[in-house]
Amino acid sequence: MVSFYDPDEVTAKKRVDRKAALERRQKRREWAASLTGDAAVSAAKEAALKQLDRQDRSRGELTAKLRERGFNDEPIAAALDRLEEAGLVNDERYARMLVRTRHAERGLVGRALVEQLRRKQIPSEIIELAMEEVEGESMEDLARDIVQRKAGGMLGLSRDKQIRRLTSMLARKGYPPGVCYSVVNSVLSELEDDEY
Repeated sequence: MVSFYDPDEVTAKKRVDRKAALERRQKRREWAASLTGDAAVSAAKEAALKQLDRQDRSRGELTAKLRERGFNDEPIAAALDRLEEAGLVNDERYARMLVRTRHAERGLVGRALVEQLRRKQIPSEIIELAMEEVEGESMEDLARDIVQRKAGGMLGLSRDKQIRRLTSMLARKGYPPGVCYSVVNSVLSELEDDEY
């Protein structure tokens, strides 16, 4: 059976009142700023836990989110200290996990990983520790794997376009220019030799 769209039967979408939403947000900020003592710490901790329910976050990200919600600095620090003691906020664990997953899933290395960690407001000493997760692997081998996967789909393009696209892709992933050019040229040469 085929069903057709009938505009008369469809109910209208509920419109979002942006002005009312902004007013509610402003009232929440004022409420959070007016809290003092244990009530402020408890409310800040609850807001941080809601953020952590969605995804793991660094202490810096949580601080920024709580400030955005109107909490003062002292309750934020106390709440995040409690969450750190409970093991729910751990910048080193979070940074290491982020480095491992971004490296394995996207092939990111070097400065691209460091930039991702900086965006997550991870302190620089923890960034150095987290980068140890990927130091043992050969950059050239990783770059070669990525280029071999991508180069197969570019066989119809001119060699200049292939080189330009592949080297820029590797550069965005954090590979140094020397590695980009040498790996791309060797992989493309191998592909040309296989064609003949």
